[in-house]
Amino acid sequence: MKKLIHSNITGHLNILFIVAMMSALVLAGCSSTHKSAGKKFTTEDFTLTYTDKAQAGGEIKALVLQHPLAITERQMVFHMVALTYENYSLLGEAGPVFTKDDIKKTKRLLTKALNKANLQNIIGFEVKSADGTTQGELFASQGNLHWRFFQIQGVKYSLTRNQMARYGTAWKMVPRKGQKFHVTDKFLGAKQWTNWIEAQINLPAPANLKIARPKKKRSNSGTAQSAPPPTQPGPPPAPVPGKNPADLEEKLRFLKYLYGNQLIDKREYEQKRKDLLDQYL
Repeated sequence: MKKLIHSNITGHLNILFIVAMMSALVLAGCSSTHKSAGKKFTTEDFTLTYTDKAQAGGEIKALVLQHPLAITERQMVFHMVALTYENYSLLGEAGPVFTKDDIKKTKRLLTKALNKANLQNIIGFEVKSADGTTQGELFASQGNLHWRFFQIQGVKYSLTRNQMARYGTAWKMVPRKGQKFHVTDKFLGAKQWTNWIEAQINLPAPANLKIARPKKKRSNSGTAQSAPPPTQPGPPPAPVPGKNPADLEEKLRFLKYLYGNQLIDKREYEQKRKDLLDQYL
């Protein structure tokens, strides 16, 4: 009888221990997922998503992320301009990953996303342009900014435009100054990821970055100046079209959406709101 009672007590203790362990594991799993995971921001041509790093694959799951990252919009432009890829073909040439329009419409939001990112989350992005969709992931780790691409200008990494080619990749990234391929250690040796670029956060200005500067007016001192011809009266200026209140409402809603999703701070929100009201009132 004593043995039976002892056996029952031991069984109950084992069950309680298992339940406690399972509860601890569940809580640990929940603590690794931030509430912002799964949050999505979408415009007509751009989608930004916060993703839990545990869902992004073992290669990223093992990394220690450096979030939030205090990167500036200018630094973001340097990174986006420097990113280059090359098609696997006889006539393949290296070209930019992002077009000028891509950079113009996404640089600010990608910068803000890194500024606000949680330690457990990476940033997914999808940019649509006339050349096709560019899709990838962005995050910071160990002093580097990581760019992992799945699709560039409509061509997926694992496929080619040639329907006869069923295997291999269609393109590869081309590392520039301050960039390198991400490398992981495997059982049979190291693996180099040709769709994954690591770049030092303080990347120098790339050689193909063109900064527009106003031209200096040449001084004509010491030379005779001819009097300018008399100006002829021109047609009266066209009347300025009235502002549409519906446009103001739409812009204010969009601004409020950015602030509510923590893509801009309160100071920026108030300043932009004031600027919009000044334009329409």
